[in-house]
Amino acid sequence: MSSITLTDEQRAQIARDMDTQIEMLSSDEVEMLATKLNEKIDIPYIDDKAEQLILVKIVKKIDRLLYRKLPNEIYGLVKNSRDGISDEDARQLKSVLATRINKEFDIPYIPEWIEQEILEVSIGLIVNGMRKNYSMMELPA
Repeated sequence: MSSITLTDEQRAQIARDMDTQIEMLSSDEVEMLATKLNEKIDIPYIDDKAEQLILVKIVKKIDRLLYRKLPNEIYGLVKNSRDGISDEDARQLKSVLATRINKEFDIPYIPEWIEQEILEVSIGLIVNGMRKNYSMMELPA
């Protein structure tokens, strides 16, 4: 096996990725995902405006969890529509991430079944954005 040596710039980028940045998605992407969630999920006893605010916070929390769990070389695929994962890889990744993230994901006062649905839909939308020829802002219908 050949030896691969990182450049100083690659080492600096890893330090920035690991020590400085805490999330991958832009504010526009977070709001877009929250809007898509709001169309699919209804939180009982909460009006749509408050629900949107709650969902933006939830998407940010999921983004931060995914940022910690996935290498940027994988999670960064949500920003690049040319490269990406296959449809089969997307299905597998959704399943693995939903299971692992759920262990650290809790929204007090929201029933567990709604919390699980929010998590599954959110991760599904994010992983779809990682597919080849898609990005977060160009998700398939």
